[in-house]
Amino acid sequence: MKKLLTKMRAGFSLAESYRQPMPVVAIHLFQGGYAYPVCPRCKITLDREYQAYCDRCGQCLSWDDFDKAIVIFRL
Repeated sequence: MKKLLTKMRAGFSLAESYRQPMPVVAIHLFQGGYAYPVCPRCKITLDREYQAYCDRCGQCLSWDDFDKAIVIFRL
């Protein structure tokens, strides 16, 4: 029973970490001029800018410092 409670607490703390906003600090720029912001948790490009959560991993996103994001060129 004690092990089960320990696992449950660990699961809840992981779930809580997804609720804490992480700043979007990277943009992938592809040939043709297409640019996509990158999720700070799963490192996958986002479909749209300024969405509240990553549509793939569910991470809560903060866009406060997006104007300072680094641009990563992709071929």
